This record gives sequence, structure tokens and C-alpha cells, in this order.
Amino acid sequence: MESDNVKTPSQLADEARQTGRDALQAVQGYAQESGRIGRDAALSIRSSVEDAKEVGLQAAGTVAGLSNDAKDIARDAASTGKAYAKDAVNATGRKIRDFRGHVTHAKESCEQYVAEQPVRASLIAMAAGALVTSLLLSVVRGRRRG
Repeated sequence: MESDNVKTPSQLADEARQTGRDALQAVQGYAQESGRIGRDAALSIRSSVEDAKEVGLQAAGTVAGLSNDAKDIARDAASTGKAYAKDAVNATGRKIRDFRGHVTHAKESCEQYVAEQPVRASLIAMAAGALVTSLLLSVVRGRRRG
């Protein structure tokens, strides 16, 4: 059975050349499409990378700002603590000076009383001594009984 569809060697060569050209065109089309997809992907990645860089810079700025805020707060806390300590020392000094003033005033009053009324001051001192002695003796006796 012979077929009517018999091709000559030159026809087969032409078809082979045409098929090669078609394959080459298809490969070039695929290559161009791949290149376009690659460029689009690169642009997309670049914008994502730029976005990531921007977010990273914002985060670094925020962290730096928070760090500075923390330093300021710590500095303020230290200053406040120092101020409170200084106020406490000054208040204590004032109280000690006031107490010394009261003691000095009481001493001066006693000296003046003794100078003005020596007999009466001696009697009061003896009575106070006797009272203190009796209190001490009652405390000592109370311990012996208990």
C-alpha cells in the first residue's frame, strides 16, 4: 500500500527547517516570557526589600527613641532620689538644730533659775534625786520578787 502522501527529501528538509524555526521561535518566546517574569519578580522583590528596609529603619528609630526615653526616665528618677535624699538630710539637720536649741534654752533656763534661787534649786534637785532613787529601788525590788 503505497500512500499518496509521499514527500520528497527536499520537502522533508523544508519541513524540518520550518519545524526548527518554529521550535526556535517558541524557545525565544519562552525565553522572552521568562525574562519578563524574572524582571517583574525582581521589581516585586526589590519593592518588598525596600519596604522591609524601611520597616527595619523605622523599628531601629523607635527602639532608639524608646532607649532615649528610658535613659531620660532613669536620669529623672536618679535626680528625684537625690533631691529626696538631700531634703531628708536637710530636714534631719533642721530637727537636730531645733533640738539643740531646745536643750540650750532649757540649760540656760536652769542656769538662770539656779543663779536666781540657789536654795530652792538645791531642794528641788535633792527631791528629784530622792524620787529617782526610790523609783530605781522599787524597780530592783520588783524584779527580785517576780
